[in-house]
Amino acid sequence: MRKIKKIMAKHKAALGLVSIIPFILLSGITASVAEEDSLFEEIVVTATKRGGLRLQEVPFAVQAISGDKLAKRGAVDFDDFFRQIPGLAVFDQGPGDKRYIIRGVNSTGAGTVGLYLDEVIITGENAQDGGGRQPDIKIFDIDRVEVLKGPQGTTFGSSSLSGTIRYITKKPNMEEMEVSGSISLRSTKGASLGWNMESAVSVPLAEGKAAIRVAGFYLDEKGYIDNILADNVNNEQTYAGRVTLQVEPSENLTFTAMAMYQDMKTDGPNYFNIQDNDGNPISQNGLFQADVARAGFQDETQIYNATLEYRMDHGTATATASLFKRDTVFDRDSSLAIQTFIGLDDEGPGRSIITQPKSREVKSYEIRYASNFDGPFQILTGAFLQDEKRDFRSAILLATGDGFIASPESPLLDRLVHTEIDELALFGELSYDITDRLTLTGGLRYYDFELIETATSVTGFGGGPGGGVGPELKFGEDGVIFKGNLSFKASEDVNIYVQVAEGFRSGGPNDQTAAAIANVVIPEGFSSDSVVNYEVGVKSQLMDGKLKANLAAYWIDWSNIQLQDQATDGQLQFPFRGNGGGATIKGLEIELLAYPAERLELGITANISDAKLNQDNPIASTGQDGDPIPYIPDFTFSATAEYSWPLRGGDLNAVIGADVNYVDSRNTELRPDNPLFIALENYTLANARFGVEADRWSVFLNIQNVFGDDTVTDVFRIIAGVNPDGFIINRPRSFMLNFSIRM
Repeated sequence: MRKIKKIMAKHKAALGLVSIIPFILLSGITASVAEEDSLFEEIVVTATKRGGLRLQEVPFAVQAISGDKLAKRGAVDFDDFFRQIPGLAVFDQGPGDKRYIIRGVNSTGAGTVGLYLDEVIITGENAQDGGGRQPDIKIFDIDRVEVLKGPQGTTFGSSSLSGTIRYITKKPNMEEMEVSGSISLRSTKGASLGWNMESAVSVPLAEGKAAIRVAGFYLDEKGYIDNILADNVNNEQTYAGRVTLQVEPSENLTFTAMAMYQDMKTDGPNYFNIQDNDGNPISQNGLFQADVARAGFQDETQIYNATLEYRMDHGTATATASLFKRDTVFDRDSSLAIQTFIGLDDEGPGRSIITQPKSREVKSYEIRYASNFDGPFQILTGAFLQDEKRDFRSAILLATGDGFIASPESPLLDRLVHTEIDELALFGELSYDITDRLTLTGGLRYYDFELIETATSVTGFGGGPGGGVGPELKFGEDGVIFKGNLSFKASEDVNIYVQVAEGFRSGGPNDQTAAAIANVVIPEGFSSDSVVNYEVGVKSQLMDGKLKANLAAYWIDWSNIQLQDQATDGQLQFPFRGNGGGATIKGLEIELLAYPAERLELGITANISDAKLNQDNPIASTGQDGDPIPYIPDFTFSATAEYSWPLRGGDLNAVIGADVNYVDSRNTELRPDNPLFIALENYTLANARFGVEADRWSVFLNIQNVFGDDTVTDVFRIIAGVNPDGFIINRPRSFMLNFSIRM
């Protein structure tokens, strides 16, 4: 707790503002506001899988942002709003290359945060190359985004180690037709003009019985980084569509089918260099890359789901089946590595690209029952089955003089990996109302998974013959995780809870075929890691519903952490994964939202965190007792304000809003003596928005990064010590003019 006190002292001004806000608000409430009910947007969430609950009634830390608020902010992806959620961070190296971090639980390997679109699991895969890269689902025709904090393993399973993020889409309207659409012009400093378009239509097929909803999305986001081959290489083009059919043949039965397709392309990554491949300073104006080959990215995602829900007097039974398919191609410039290790000139015969195509298919099925008994007992029980197959290729291919992969292919390295994973789980929760105000809940999840992986070395390093098919690697594990929760309704407006919950992340094998190419010996595999989260929280609506004040304090014990290390033969290096020691994460989350005057909304969120290893790792160079967990700031803070007033006698409404977001300093690696270690500076990001809205249309101007902050938020290295460092910053100052209609 000593470190928490130091952090609070360091940021006492911001925390002081948080502490006095309620008193400022007390004196500012006007009589006209006091006569109304709560002015807060009412959001109903399904985070517990027990049906809809008001956000403030959920007995653990969860935040939700409505689709309407996201639209006002001009949000098209997660980066546009995550800083307003305390305890949430995003490790972002560009489109399709994101890692979500909740409450400081961050390490190499599969994602520590579960990601869902409605009922479909879309979490980034557990893979040695590019593991944990989460799908970059675009924000369009979304009802809300839910962020569940703390382990959600009993209900959401593996990789919900520290929490779960759920995108909940809008459903068809069975009573009347709905039409909505928007178009935005997008301008970023250093980039040409881009644009974005969204549309949705919902049509009843049989009034009250069936309806269909169709939504579409297109984004042309211009880049602001150049290289010698092209300008604006970090552009992004994404188009997506979603169709949802909902049928209610009776008042007790609902069938929902959803299909979604998204295609994303970019010509280059988001980093820039300050040195070229020869170590000379880059003299070009603006942001410039040293790459001499084209490093594009492609991401094609298909999501399908069918859900059947049957409602009875005593409860609801749900059956769901899903298919998630994702095909990606990550390309990176490998020319300098080939020059270094083989001796071919990087702008001549050594010009090359490391390409990593991956195909992934996940089928998942779940059945569950959530009771609605008259008595004090309630249950949630279910079964889950998942079947996953993926194929991965990693190849270094020679490139043409203009930077494209040469045809026919000429590989300097080529290997293939095929993986199959089967998982079975049984889960259940039992709740008991000790009194009409006090509820005790206990939950368990049994899991059993098996992984089989086969790798093939097609071409050895340098272009020689490969080693052929490697041994079949198998890994399996089973176990039980738990959750306990005690919630107390102190009053109609104040809820207090205590929770202990466990989460896990599955282990896997290390690719021995790739290690053989690098002439190194590595461990056969790594085991699962787990966390136990201890949490106490308060959720309240005060001052006649004009102030929402939520507080959560947490203590996390993280065991057997999955870590990455490097094996080397003195020249080539190869990364592999193993298990380290443990970590302790202590933190405090604060969320305040208030209406101090009519039409004025103020919000403050903050997170104080102390996330460190609590013992030495088996290999001391990878981490020692007291090392801070990478990429985790000690303190984050966000303040938002929005004011609206009527125009033309109330037919129109003018809106002005702003938010300021502060992120404390953090490190890229555990050990300061690690060659990859860089201390990243703190930064402050400000956004503003202005608009006019009517019942059926609105116009908004959004300004992101108002003051043009260019602090480095991450450093990218293809091969440390070989390639020049690539620096990543927040997107420069950007303007978005949006016009939307709804009917």
